[in-house]
Amino acid sequence: MTINFLCPIHRDWVYFHPQEALTYIEEAQQQGEILLEKQDWQEATAFLGCAFETTTILMELQGVGRSYMLSRLTSLAILLANSFNKLSANYNSTAILEQAKRLLHLATDDSLDNKPKFAYIKECLFAISASQGKSNQRVPLDQIAASKQMH
Repeated sequence: MTINFLCPIHRDWVYFHPQEALTYIEEAQQQGEILLEKQDWQEATAFLGCAFETTTILMELQGVGRSYMLSRLTSLAILLANSFNKLSANYNSTAILEQAKRLLHLATDDSLDNKPKFAYIKECLFAISASQGKSNQRVPLDQIAASKQMH
């Protein structure tokens, strides 16, 4: 399952302006992280989701094996999954992590002859798997209620 965060107009913008989209990813991720610190999970999810989708589009355009995109994909997937978990949207969290794993596996297939890159991709996959293990832990109901009251 693929979750869309960008509207069709912005999705087209990414395809036609890939260089500017790189700057957008950085800005959206930073804003998402600020919102995570403020525990504004809904807004953080929107910013992180747009950055994540933009990253997947750029990987499609530039090839899945670009190492700087692999690290960006990994960090955004983990941040976005955590944000979804805070919203009790565990299904979406799992979907994002699985989508990132699929893209990383594609990059692995393209990197079999490049041992350092292959090892790096394996580290990204491990980070996502570790994140999935943490997301399977249950959050006590009183903590969820307390965080909702703060907004």
